[in-house]
Amino acid sequence: MSPEQKAVAFLLAVLVMASWSWRYVRDNVLFWRGAEEIAPPKAEPGIMVQVSGAVNAPGVYTLPRGSRVKDAIDMAQGAAPDADVECLNLASLLQDGQRLHVPVKQPPSGEPSADTRVNINTASQHELETLPGIGPEMAKRIIEYRKTSGGFATVDDLTNVSGIGDKVLARLKPLVKLR
Repeated sequence: MSPEQKAVAFLLAVLVMASWSWRYVRDNVLFWRGAEEIAPPKAEPGIMVQVSGAVNAPGVYTLPRGSRVKDAIDMAQGAAPDADVECLNLASLLQDGQRLHVPVKQPPSGEPSADTRVNINTASQHELETLPGIGPEMAKRIIEYRKTSGGFATVDDLTNVSGIGDKVLARLKPLVKLR
């Protein structure tokens, strides 16, 4: 190859490299110059709320932070027909881990009310746990006593259950029944 041919070949190689470099800069660097970096928005973690009571679908729901009591009730498919939402602040902010209980409307005084006392001779563990001061262990003890003794003859027999004294009995008396 003559020196002129070498120079032409070198010049062609430089032109090809310059062309590729220009395309790279044009397609990759210049395209992004001045463009804002677009980052996906950071999703704020939601809050978990247990909705119970007089709603159509009680359960545990995940809601966005800043949700209100009304949002949780809506998530639980709305309030049941017998719900007493008037006693709730529907605009109140919810917190993570909160339990929202929607109560049932109480009949106006003067009308006979249904007996809502818990029958200590037939109640399930869950029903017993609805009583104030009765947790899972105490409910198990009540059921065990009921099984071994043949049931409670009087409400005062609750004091035979380990952990139930006179103060607890006084608190439970208006809330329990035998039959």
